[in-house]
Amino acid sequence: MAIKHALIVDDSKSARAVLRRMLEEFNLKVDSVESADEALRFLKKTQPDVIFMDHMMPGMDGFEAVKHIKNNPQTSVIPIMMYTSRGGEVYLSRARALGAIGIISKTISPVGLKESLFKLGLLDDRRHEERRNPAEVAGIPLVKSTHDEIIEAKSTDEKKDYAAYLTDLNRLMDDQTIELHKSMWLSVESVSNEIFNRLHTELDEKFEKLKSEGSANNKYSWSLYVLSVLFLLSIVINVLLLTVTDHSENNFVASNQIQPVFSEDDVDAGTETNTNIDILPADNQRARDEFIQWAQNKTIEYPFDELALNDNRQPEIDELLQKAVDAGFSGDILLQTHVGMFCLTRDQDGNFKLTDDNLPVIDCEYIGNHVQPTDLPSTHQSLSFANYLSDSLLNGNGIAIDVTNLPRTTEISKYPKRIAQTTVKEWNLAAQGNNRITVKLIPAPADAL
Repeated sequence: MAIKHALIVDDSKSARAVLRRMLEEFNLKVDSVESADEALRFLKKTQPDVIFMDHMMPGMDGFEAVKHIKNNPQTSVIPIMMYTSRGGEVYLSRARALGAIGIISKTISPVGLKESLFKLGLLDDRRHEERRNPAEVAGIPLVKSTHDEIIEAKSTDEKKDYAAYLTDLNRLMDDQTIELHKSMWLSVESVSNEIFNRLHTELDEKFEKLKSEGSANNKYSWSLYVLSVLFLLSIVINVLLLTVTDHSENNFVASNQIQPVFSEDDVDAGTETNTNIDILPADNQRARDEFIQWAQNKTIEYPFDELALNDNRQPEIDELLQKAVDAGFSGDILLQTHVGMFCLTRDQDGNFKLTDDNLPVIDCEYIGNHVQPTDLPSTHQSLSFANYLSDSLLNGNGIAIDVTNLPRTTEISKYPKRIAQTTVKEWNLAAQGNNRITVKLIPAPADAL
């Protein structure tokens, strides 16, 4: 059998090295590239006997590359194996639907790889025998060496190759550990959200039941409660009226007791200047109050597939800061982020998208926020936006900016019950209402201005 040719497509150097070493052990010629775009350029000149395709890569991912290869008549017959840490029947079905013939794990053993190569027709028994000792193939008994003798018999190059193999394998395992942790986190978040929403629904139902049962037996207590509240309100209103009356009387007395005294020179030359001096502080206070009224609890919504604070939110934050400076505001500006829990599903490429609006919410594949899986404020902003904020502290104007968060368990917009009658559209409408940034202002004390 002629020497077969394999192409490895993977952005991980360690993953390429591990698979290359194993394939070369079976006498395959191996080429490798770092991206799907490079693979497509490579295939214009050379057609290998098999392609091992990674899934998650910068730019074009593995599934997209498989579609391009299978849509090209010149490359459509090349068998493609997905070389990935992902698995499962759903993933396998998607891979096969696009034209891949199967999946091999990035932690596959040489024995498992050999079996896959046999199934592809790229390896036979004779090739493996050629790599064994000729005397052993001929059936001549060999004197077995001890472990130490075998190690000593290895050449220096073989030892270096073996050490390099172990190093590459360790790096590959580290890469896969990170990927597994990400997958585990998303799975745990999905399950915890499922449990929380189920308990939330059950508690709502029990509360409504208790409320309906108690309403018939507690009419008298409810009436007493209402009367008590009205009585307290009347006391509060009377106290406020007395306070306002006292304040008005004090202002009236003060205005009649204190009269400005001007000399003739003041009237002729300085009255207009003094009047301006008296008006300016009032104008500044009015501008500051108007800004606080405009900015306090101002909300900024953002899409389900973006970080709360990224470059797309910068124009609105710029406007906020500019108005704060123009109004002479001094104090802290807090950007309070909040995360919506969306009903999502995966497309054929494995990417999250919003589920069809007309489906019942109980059919959601995943409820959560894949872009912002935690409530840590640092995970709700991009690096470029964090740098932007650090450059916009405006300390010289007495303004400080900080990012805080409101836990997603606090519902700004109440989610509907997760029952068959609730549609995805209703759920995601509430999720979008929770997916927002709220502006909070803490003005500096008056004596600090």
